[in-house]
Amino acid sequence: MLSQTERTVACWALAGAILMGYFVPGLTETMAPYAFPALFVMINLSLIPMARMDVAEVFSLDWDVWKTVLWQLFVLPGIILACAILLKLNSSITALLIITASAGSLFASPTFAELLKLNKQRALQCMILSTFMMPISYFIFFTVILHADVKMDATSFLHRCTTFLVLPVGLLLVYMAFARSLPQKLVDAFEGVSRRLTIITLIVFGIGILGPAKELLWTDTWHFSIYLVVVSLIGAGMAFLTAIVMFKDGIQDALTASIVSGFRNVGLGFALLPNALEGQTAAYVGISQVPIFLAPLVVNYLVRGRRDTANVWTNASVTQDETQWRPART
Repeated sequence: MLSQTERTVACWALAGAILMGYFVPGLTETMAPYAFPALFVMINLSLIPMARMDVAEVFSLDWDVWKTVLWQLFVLPGIILACAILLKLNSSITALLIITASAGSLFASPTFAELLKLNKQRALQCMILSTFMMPISYFIFFTVILHADVKMDATSFLHRCTTFLVLPVGLLLVYMAFARSLPQKLVDAFEGVSRRLTIITLIVFGIGILGPAKELLWTDTWHFSIYLVVVSLIGAGMAFLTAIVMFKDGIQDALTASIVSGFRNVGLGFALLPNALEGQTAAYVGISQVPIFLAPLVVNYLVRGRRDTANVWTNASVTQDETQWRPART
């Protein structure tokens, strides 16, 4: 388990890395060939700490998982579409909003959940389920409701799901088969290294896919700004609204649902809809990394502030009780 200091350093490292990717010459070009290999490694590394859990504990989908995913893929896009219609937004912006809102959870969602001391297991379950259900959401909103001429690239979708979901899960199951027979000290060391390497591979991936977005920043700052505002507002809005709706389930579950709902796999979404907004796809995906990499720092600060406040009230309550029940001196 990462210490609080390591978590804070990791959050700052993510925020600093994404800014360096935009402003350090040649950095994005250097990382680009390693982006998707790093993503594959990151997903595998993020699963390693779950190897000593029971299979049912990792992969069972209870009602809370289904509730989060149904809210994420069907209710939230419906709310956003209704707002877009009421505000009379143009079709391009509406398409951006729905593509983002109907996408599954970011592959890095379990990593972010662990970084923020939230429910990593729940985040993993929601990520897997939402990824495989996102074609249904796209079909409903683009074909049934918007009547858009959208081709779903099923081959690309199945290839990415096999590479980034099925294969890592298969490797996890193999590792789970003998992880419990390994010495405890060795497993703990392995898990500690995997947690730290996960952050590094996430940084490599994030910087590596920034190329088109970085080019757009310096050639067409206006459109870059529009995309950044759109993706930031929709991500923050979905996360904030989810936290409010799910707050009755407790702060930890609410924030976990907020993470998986606010951080969306826009890149996989565009793989399903390759003819949507052609020419700006890669730039939009790269721009979407900005709020994704900055959000853990903000959420970590807010969560720490809330926990510090709770600790103050708890300590004050204990002190008051001790004072109230302390025997009087004679």
